[in-house]
Amino acid sequence: MSGNGIDSLPDALDDDQPSGEARGAGTDPAKHRQIVEGARAVFLERGFEGASMGEIARVAGVSKGTLYVYFQNKEELFCAIMDAERRAHQAVLRTLDTTAPTDRVLTEFGEALGRFLSDPVKIAGMRTAMGIAERMPEVGRAFYQRGPATTIRMLAAFLDAKVAAGELAVPDTTLASAQFLDMCQSTLLRPALFGCEMPAEILPARIRTVVAAAVDMFLRAYTVR
Repeated sequence: MSGNGIDSLPDALDDDQPSGEARGAGTDPAKHRQIVEGARAVFLERGFEGASMGEIARVAGVSKGTLYVYFQNKEELFCAIMDAERRAHQAVLRTLDTTAPTDRVLTEFGEALGRFLSDPVKIAGMRTAMGIAERMPEVGRAFYQRGPATTIRMLAAFLDAKVAAGELAVPDTTLASAQFLDMCQSTLLRPALFGCEMPAEILPARIRTVVAAAVDMFLRAYTVR
């Protein structure tokens, strides 16, 4: 078992403030969001390497002086964008209700995750993170910890609760969580990362099919008989 109790969920999710890496001297939340959205637009258009602080300031509608009050460099801005995505992801993690039937929770969670990860903006962010991870591994590590690693921990906490209730027999809930997440993304995320996005009109049905198969295989392996 992972050792993460379900009671740890709120502490991991309720922080609605920017992280230490993404918090500068500026204190106006609206200005902070304005700059982050401007940076997001520039990163999506030009990529991390092609973006400049001057261009970010222009698109965000602030002076370079104001920009540097809030963020010292592009790395801090990228971390701030990751923080914003983490908070958006909270809605997905909140679906892990330990009192509800396991198959329903896993299905709703998997489908919500599939929709979240299939968003072109999220895909572009993942490409950016992977592109800069070799040169700036600390940024890549931060992206992983705030995204995939957090999701694995939250799902493992849910599975711990189900194991404690006698519903599941899972020797390693962290490993099982990663396996389930990978199954829910099968044929969806990896092709999209390489530019093979699925047509929007068939994506919802495909997500349902993929997640249904993932839940079936997962519960066949771990349900107490």
